[in-house]
Amino acid sequence: MPNRSYEQNGPTATSKESLILSEMLAAKDRFASGSLLADRLGISRVAVWTHMEKLREQGFEFEAVRSKGYRIARYPDSLNQSLIQAMLPSHARDLLVTAHEALDSTNSEAERLLANGVSDPILVLSRKQTQGRGRFGREWHSPENGNLYASFAFRPRIPPARLSTFTLWIGVNICACLNSYFRIQSAVKWPNDIHIDGKKVAGILTEARMDSDHTRELILGVGLNINSAIDDWPSALQSIATSIRQATGKRADLNRFTAILAGRVYQAYDQFVSDAYRSSLKEMWADYDLLQDRKISLIHGKSRISGTARGIDLHGSLVLEREDGSRVQIRAGEVTIEK
Repeated sequence: MPNRSYEQNGPTATSKESLILSEMLAAKDRFASGSLLADRLGISRVAVWTHMEKLREQGFEFEAVRSKGYRIARYPDSLNQSLIQAMLPSHARDLLVTAHEALDSTNSEAERLLANGVSDPILVLSRKQTQGRGRFGREWHSPENGNLYASFAFRPRIPPARLSTFTLWIGVNICACLNSYFRIQSAVKWPNDIHIDGKKVAGILTEARMDSDHTRELILGVGLNINSAIDDWPSALQSIATSIRQATGKRADLNRFTAILAGRVYQAYDQFVSDAYRSSLKEMWADYDLLQDRKISLIHGKSRISGTARGIDLHGSLVLEREDGSRVQIRAGEVTIEK
């Protein structure tokens, strides 16, 4: 892993706490010896104990047995930077994870990190946002209630024209991850919302800084309702939104799922940048398209268009079939499903 300092928020991508947790996770139910931990980290056993004390302050509990070592007895319930870093799948280990108690917006923080020269890829997490945002400058309701507020930051250096399908590709991959992990049925509502049982469970916000010939910075924001209770939401949201907890009837392990989702998004990003995703997008969109063959209306600019959704074209535009049989490609707009 690259050794990339992140001075504003403590531990680096190779933090000692994360490496200690990695060794204990690898040991599973067995004990990780203090001597082994010290050797692997290149520090003294006293230093190992000091780092474990820091982890205890974060909500971890450890079982210690003389001549055997240590193992994790209890994990923190809230987002934990070191734990998520340790749980990342091997192909995503160079992802720099940074977690906060509160931020104005995870996308804004990702922008600041890139502007300050922090090496990508970066994952910014926060337990709550005070100025979370969605499409068209709307506010994203993001209190501290066990949901996931995350932003991925990259420097892809790909032609700007290629970005038209990026949000769609990430959307189907998030659906695949949700459905596999939680055993639920989610779908993408073009272009950037994810629904369960007709209600919104997640939103995606992609922002980019571009020159004429390449994309300098790409930030992917994901707001996902995981452990929130619907009764705690504003009344205006209760009829149109849902959460994983509502769909499954139980609370999720937020840290473990965040690590798995991060691995999936990072893999999808690599596939996108290498241009190895196109045939998969067509197949996956057919599996996860919420609008396919449904009657919809769409506000596009100042006009309103109605018709039947017929999937997407090669550029990610929504294909709309009107009553006279003609088809139009819509690049942006607000979709409503007609009842």
